[in-house]
Amino acid sequence: MTTNHLGIDHPLVAVRDMDKACEDFARLGFFINPRHHHPWGTDNHLLMFPENFIELISIYDDSKLDLTNEKGFAFGRFISDSIERKEGISLVALHSEDARKDHQLMEQRSVANQGIVDFRRIAHRPDGSEEEAVVSLVMLINDEHPSISHFFCHQHKPHLVWVEDWMTHPNGANAITAVSYVAEDPAELVERFAGIYGQEAITVGAGYLKAQTDRGIFEVLSPARAQTRFTGVDVPVTHNQLPSGVAIRVSTCSIEQAKSHLDTQNVDYVETTDGGLRIPAYYAGNTIIEIYPA
Repeated sequence: MTTNHLGIDHPLVAVRDMDKACEDFARLGFFINPRHHHPWGTDNHLLMFPENFIELISIYDDSKLDLTNEKGFAFGRFISDSIERKEGISLVALHSEDARKDHQLMEQRSVANQGIVDFRRIAHRPDGSEEEAVVSLVMLINDEHPSISHFFCHQHKPHLVWVEDWMTHPNGANAITAVSYVAEDPAELVERFAGIYGQEAITVGAGYLKAQTDRGIFEVLSPARAQTRFTGVDVPVTHNQLPSGVAIRVSTCSIEQAKSHLDTQNVDYVETTDGGLRIPAYYAGNTIIEIYPA
């Protein structure tokens, strides 16, 4: 395994109806933490694991969507536009412990970016108390293919996010291990992922690209490869929406626990030939969820 940083921190699943999304993900066996609000008009819930998490994100105030950083980037408007194109994975945050140093690295590698976004929000603790969270983001928006966009996320107060009480899930989930995209020609995205992770982290095959990070892998599949890869469920993307994120894979401490919970909730799923569970996208904000043994 290639050792690098900027691993998968959290994919953002953008939805129109936040309440329904929370009900849907809870039905799949994920613990949903309290709702938080961003200054640019979006709100979220986090599904926490020890090293990364899934963020459900939606719009709570249209009037704030055009708040911009010094480079003119409007995070809220990006999420709103993403939802208009297609619900599901809008972009993926990459783990950073020094946003400004990592921003310099992207500048050195000539990776296009929209600068740094520093913001604060109120974080709600399990005991009902509140504290101000401080976050720095480095935006790596792909102007040509917005759905293949990323940002570095540096939590200055990580204890406000990685709260142990939020990490116990009825389905036993404990990590994100992969995020999957579909693209007409995955090889066209080599330059992007190599710019972030280095060429040595990239593997390219027929209709396939993999980027290995220190917190899971990114895979990009051709439409034909995706149909085979996700046998048994519909791939939630149309031709005119390519390229786009389509799936999140998580690990579980007990696949039997995951199956039992899904059965209890009457959730349809496919048992894969390699020991995993594949859940159709309509259960999870237009995103395929896969659950595999840790």
